Amino acid sequence: MSAATPEDLRWLDAAVRLATPHLGTTADNPTSAALVVDPRDQTLVARAVTARGGRPHAEAIALEAAGFEAAGCTLYTTIEPCHHWGRTPPCVDTIIRSGIMRVVIGTSDIRHAGEGLLRLESAGVEAIVANHAPSAKLHSGYLQRLSKSRPLVTLALTVSADDRIVDVATGAAASWLDQLRARSDAILIGAATARRTNTDLTIRTPGLETRTPLRVVLAGASGVDRRLNLIGGFSGYRTAIIAESDAALDAPASVEVLRVAGKSGRPDLTAALTALAEKGIQNLLVEPGPRLAAALLEADLVDHVALLTAGEATGGAAASPDGKFTAVLDAAGLYAISAETIQRDTLTLYRRPA
Repeated sequence: MSAATPEDLRWLDAAVRLATPHLGTTADNPTSAALVVDPRDQTLVARAVTARGGRPHAEAIALEAAGFEAAGCTLYTTIEPCHHWGRTPPCVDTIIRSGIMRVVIGTSDIRHAGEGLLRLESAGVEAIVANHAPSAKLHSGYLQRLSKSRPLVTLALTVSADDRIVDVATGAAASWLDQLRARSDAILIGAATARRTNTDLTIRTPGLETRTPLRVVLAGASGVDRRLNLIGGFSGYRTAIIAESDAALDAPASVEVLRVAGKSGRPDLTAALTALAEKGIQNLLVEPGPRLAAALLEADLVDHVALLTAGEATGGAAASPDGKFTAVLDAAGLYAISAETIQRDTLTLYRRPA
């Protein structure tokens, strides 16, 4: 098997850029992109992203758009094409029939264990896995759901300069949070924060409203008040409650209830995340209060943190019980990978070591 060329990597970079804005829209399928490229002059013939809801897959859409022009071309795809019958026909068979001569794959799909590559090669199609880091990052939530039975967890925290959680993001911070919500499959919030803020967890940025994902409330020992906007409101968006198996719960029929193991009326966090993974949730955004943030970090269940620090000491719900949030993140083994200024605020991104 030959190695990917610099041109291959540039096309895969382009495929990742195409797919990224669609994260959160493909249900339990990877948010993949496919490009059909004429190798003679390196021109783009067709491109596609996996459709909303997860099907058709990107490869099938791109090859249908290319039609007869696909013959002799190279197909770039961010993740290994499927080779089995499921809710869609095998993409590998579609590739072979199209006349594609070469397939460059960003990252492997652990469901397929290389079977798709073997079928392509047996049909005379050159297949290369580029081990492309941006493709692996794009599909990290999908792959983690399969390998660890839990979603990729991102904490979104907005804190004031005096290190207190700010419950309501405004201005640039609100737009930043909406972008995170739009690229997530679900948003999780604790019952205490839901009571304190009475938020509806919807996306308000014009043009993104329909991207509001599944909204999830983690019930505590005192349950969840059905009068809250999230529970009893009529937003039109899906809502679920995760509750301990034997805890009393008063919820309307329109709200899905996930029962998991727990203790003293509180759901076990690992069990809660497993339940979400079983629903196909790949990328989970958590907007926690101090207690839930500390519990997730202590349980080693946090993969990324987006920490927005306000430029002013505006106060907030509560401070971290263990000191400054940056120190808490350091103690949890997460490290800063980037920082940028948003108006007068500072956004710092943290991640778990690979």
